Amino acid sequence: MKRGYVLGGFICLILAGLAGAEYLSTSIHSDGSVMLATSGSDQNGSFVSRALGVDAVRLVRTVSGNDEHDLAISGSGPVLVSDVASAVLKSNEVRDRCVFLGAEGERPVGEASVYTSGILHGGEFDVSRAIGPDLSGETLVNGSGLMAFGSFVSGNRSLRSRGFVSGNLTVEDLFRFGGRI
Repeated sequence: MKRGYVLGGFICLILAGLAGAEYLSTSIHSDGSVMLATSGSDQNGSFVSRALGVDAVRLVRTVSGNDEHDLAISGSGPVLVSDVASAVLKSNEVRDRCVFLGAEGERPVGEASVYTSGILHGGEFDVSRAIGPDLSGETLVNGSGLMAFGSFVSGNRSLRSRGFVSGNLTVEDLFRFGGRI
């Protein structure tokens, strides 16, 4: 009987993704295993996130139509996570003589991307991203394991950052890459 509910829930999630939902939220509490993958894209950018947890796991995923996504997972056993987001950075400069600007006066000025991936054993992982004319968000990790994270921005100025942490760890990574590079 429970398998029917689980299968029905997965079918609803798949149909909601195909329908282009404005808001999608999933909350899962399990003492078995959980795997959840989410992706999305539009003219501003794209994101892909994956989470897998074994043993006692709590997973919450939210995707909204205004290019924001959040993923939080905590567990007492192994937790595997991966999150990548990229955006086309835009400027709102209005130029009277340029006929190639869109109706809103936006023009691409660069690209930005961020990634986080890792394996935790008994810990918490929380990621939040907002993709629009800029790319912003945060990554919070607390637990024991391995984490790799980084970012890349190109445009008039470029920036590349990456890091790797192992052992008992606490990571807080905040970022905002705007269209005014």
